[in-house]
Amino acid sequence: MMTVDGLDGAEAVVSGGGSGIGAAVVRLLERSGANVHVADLSGDPPVDVTDRGTLDALASRIRADHGGLDVLVNAAGILTQNLPVDDMPADDFRRNYEVNVIGTVNACQAFGPLLRARCGAVVNVASQAALVSLPQQAAYTAAKGAVTALTRSLAIDWAEHGVRANAVAPGFTLTPMTAAFFENEDFTRAATRRIPLGRILDADEVAAAIVFLASPLASAITGIVLPVDGGWTAGEPALPW
Repeated sequence: MMTVDGLDGAEAVVSGGGSGIGAAVVRLLERSGANVHVADLSGDPPVDVTDRGTLDALASRIRADHGGLDVLVNAAGILTQNLPVDDMPADDFRRNYEVNVIGTVNACQAFGPLLRARCGAVVNVASQAALVSLPQQAAYTAAKGAVTALTRSLAIDWAEHGVRANAVAPGFTLTPMTAAFFENEDFTRAATRRIPLGRILDADEVAAAIVFLASPLASAITGIVLPVDGGWTAGEPALPW
């Protein structure tokens, strides 16, 4: 099984670590020797990224027990209904922003002092939709675009403290959140044709990029948004000339 060097004994927090890409990140971090704290609604106690108090409580426990934090991965997120922008309720925009953006901000603010104590690293999970818009996904696209901009701001603000901030922009990846899409065979065929590598991604592949950016192997990398999308954002697949 794959492991990533430089993380043995590291303290890590993964929001949204109970399923999907977040759970894959937890598994890889643990195999690499990190002590992982899962911040998830399904946890015990539950952690809600939109409730700053639950994040602060976890941060206080980590501070008391470990003194600092080496890695923060913000993988908690939601995907609301597909609708044309003219028909999309304002509440969909608010909910996407509340979880995907404010939730990420809340975690960064709650755990920032612990990251600065260890010159740690934060990796935010954005989306290919932040780089190449998808139809009928304006609320999600706008929120994930904000995550990429936030990541660059974090990289600048935290550099003086030795903290790196990067984002990963996953393409179509099979997770519980996206499973309903791939039950539609026409959708899956169309998406697969559009991806240069010709396949839907696995959550473990996205996790590998996230954990790399969180590790000392990426010690000179900060402020980037790394597409992990099978080539989707590189351009259209070859035409049959």
